[in-house]
Amino acid sequence: MRLESERLIIKDAEVNEASFYFELFNDPDWIKYIHDKGLKSVEATEAYLNDILAKNAKLNGLGFFSVLLKETNEFIGMTSAIQREKLDFVDVGYGFLPKGRGKGYASEATLLMIDYIKEKFKQEKVLAFTVPGNEKSQQLLERLGFKYVGLETIFEGEEDCVYEFKF
Repeated sequence: MRLESERLIIKDAEVNEASFYFELFNDPDWIKYIHDKGLKSVEATEAYLNDILAKNAKLNGLGFFSVLLKETNEFIGMTSAIQREKLDFVDVGYGFLPKGRGKGYASEATLLMIDYIKEKFKQEKVLAFTVPGNEKSQQLLERLGFKYVGLETIFEGEEDCVYEFKF
């Protein structure tokens, strides 16, 4: 899959991008607001990517995607579109390195993903989740037109704030 906007390229993640993902997965904000994957080396990240990308290959266009600056081809973040077993709708997610924050890239990438999901999967809405303390992400989702629908346990552990974007 490949999507483009004026400033960004979103493409399928690849194992050879492990050093970028190692940096992203070990960013303090990723660990605080998304999940500590416990990946302590580039080699461990490669193994993780091999596993997750093999699963992505079976998802018919869903999965994890790299976000690059179009002008420089520099990796700045990732985005995802996942159909989880216990949910009826695809959810979008995102995470950016500090150099990719505060410039509207997460909004731009998320809008691209919303359009992609609408066109390819013909769903009536898209979901997104944040941990309760992630106010910046919650504000971003609300600016994009997502509506808060409540708290729910989506992943192991604590409840997440659930947002939905209806087409």
